[in-house]
Amino acid sequence: MALGPTLGTGLFIGAGQALAVGGPASLLLSYILLSFLTFAMTTSVAEVSIHTLSQHGTLVNNGYLYIPSSVAFASAYLRWYSLALFVPYEITTAMVNLGLWKPGPAITIRLSIITIIVVGSNFLPERTFKSSERLFTWIKIGAMATLFPSLWHWVLEVLMDILPGGAMNEYLVRGLWGRFLGFFQCLLDGSIAFSFAPELITHRAEMPASLGETAILSAAIPGKVMSDVLQTAFPYIMSSLAMGVMAPFNDTRLTNNGTGSGFSPYLIGLKDAKIQIVPTLATIAILLSSVASGRSFLYLSSRTLCAMSELGHAPSGFSVRNRWNVPYMAVAISALFSTLSFASARIPSSTVNSYLLRLVTSASFISSLVSCTIYRHFHRRLRANRMTSRHSYSVQPFGTHFGMFVSTILLFGGGLWGGPKGNVNGSRGARLVISYINIVVFGLLSLAHRFQDVMPVVKVERPIDMGGRAWVGQQGPREPRVQKTQSKPGKLDPIPENAGAFELRLSPTMFPEL
Repeated sequence: MALGPTLGTGLFIGAGQALAVGGPASLLLSYILLSFLTFAMTTSVAEVSIHTLSQHGTLVNNGYLYIPSSVAFASAYLRWYSLALFVPYEITTAMVNLGLWKPGPAITIRLSIITIIVVGSNFLPERTFKSSERLFTWIKIGAMATLFPSLWHWVLEVLMDILPGGAMNEYLVRGLWGRFLGFFQCLLDGSIAFSFAPELITHRAEMPASLGETAILSAAIPGKVMSDVLQTAFPYIMSSLAMGVMAPFNDTRLTNNGTGSGFSPYLIGLKDAKIQIVPTLATIAILLSSVASGRSFLYLSSRTLCAMSELGHAPSGFSVRNRWNVPYMAVAISALFSTLSFASARIPSSTVNSYLLRLVTSASFISSLVSCTIYRHFHRRLRANRMTSRHSYSVQPFGTHFGMFVSTILLFGGGLWGGPKGNVNGSRGARLVISYINIVVFGLLSLAHRFQDVMPVVKVERPIDMGGRAWVGQQGPREPRVQKTQSKPGKLDPIPENAGAFELRLSPTMFPEL
């Protein structure tokens, strides 16, 4: 599977909120649209990465190559802490799956056990961790394979429900407009399953660049990316169809009586069918999926921070590895975000889970917009240098424009969750803050980069050949850091005419050495 390590995120639990708001038809349509959005964004990200492969290109490096350094700086840190926020989200998902909604000492103990497993496993030798990842991936694939056959038991019911037009729920207002708002909220809630998928799919495809296999990879990545998108989208769409028919959209267990995240539609359907043992097995499978995804996202977050350090965009201490090849400082600082899950000791875990869901999804929309901006600047440089991309997908540039449009609408429409009839308790002000706080954080990070008195600017010059030869960058000693003056942000360097290749002068902001 393309996203094996993170499979299950939002698919089993998060989709329940989307189903409760929009109904089964809206859930299915939203997953189809989100799958196309993922395809469009993945091809956009991949087209840039194929031209200049790098071990860290997808998540960190390409931003510093093609867009103003302040935006790249903010984007890199946004991706790091967003991946880290997935960890408490998965831990609270495990609590919700077990029905542990009420705060108190009992849930604190269970949170501690799962957190120790998630964080502790990331300090294992890297080879051991990756071996265990394969095991957990097969467990989650097995869980989905077990749950899928339940779809056919209800397939006739869904056909009878959809055909009369009663499968789209109304949200906030009545009539056609209410059904549209329900569908839109489905998009917002269901997007958790696709968050950062384009970056992760492309990053997985180009990882062997660290071994120097760039020529082979450049030819192989286009097909691999397309295959991985299909492997990601198909089970998600099928799952949305299955969940839409296994649990009534007005079942209060989907949202824990309106407090936030509730039971998985899969689990509700199996319990209502009164099939012995199977609901228990499904609960265990979803629990393991949440724990495994938490482990994986902590790994991805810590390696992103480590890559930022190795490339000179974060303190050098985060790139230090022990004898087991574990960047323990990066793991430790990323693991601090897992403590957010302990808010469930005072607030219902359903509510905490819903708040974390909104934080992650809004960050993913910003990341998509940055990826689209990178694509546009990349092709702007190619045109200026009279060159063509090494590979062009037929869906581009339409896919990038479509991605920018949808991501912008979803980002600024996130406040719909704060409506008077929102499906999560708490003040409307708190919901609105959660929906838009990442925009503020992204802006502050970008502004902080611009002020040298707040964050000193140090630049590193690296040769990048737009002809397509990649800088792999992880072999050998790190380059010396040279103090430079800050270039004017937002403008492209001049490109000599009739040049087959040219040097891009990078200006990544770095912290001083620790």
